Amino acid sequence: MDKIGQIDPADRRLLAAAQKNVRLTAEQLGEACGLSPTAALKRLKKLRAHGVIEREVAVIAPKTIGLDVMAVVMVTLGRENRDVVDNFKRAIRETPQIMQGFYITGDADFLLTIVAKSMDAYEEFTRDFFYDEHQIQSFKTLVVLDPIKMGQVLPIE
Repeated sequence: MDKIGQIDPADRRLLAAAQKNVRLTAEQLGEACGLSPTAALKRLKKLRAHGVIEREVAVIAPKTIGLDVMAVVMVTLGRENRDVVDNFKRAIRETPQIMQGFYITGDADFLLTIVAKSMDAYEEFTRDFFYDEHQIQSFKTLVVLDPIKMGQVLPIE
């Protein structure tokens, strides 16, 4: 089950339903995948155990908790060697203001999604994170005006 090709159609229907609403009842899950509630729960447990389902989280609207600024940031490292990259990846994972982090190809080395309470708070974050802590050559901030679509829902066919 480590690969999507080893997952059968019932598993796919179960995953599609669960990723849209993790709070579905056993009956609803069973109905969604064409199995009994007990069979659906067993499959769900198996999918978790095999790492197909990595985690289950609550998605919170940032502005409802005072995080009014969202920015997409392209980061280019000053030096790109294993230690610098690994240390920056670790810092991304450990920094709560960074919602998403991607090691990428192209004009930048990393693409980050960052949230802050205000532009002043974002500026303070950039001073602490980009200027003081890491070997950053440059970073470019794109402030999000309207987050049209956010999420982790994968197209499962």
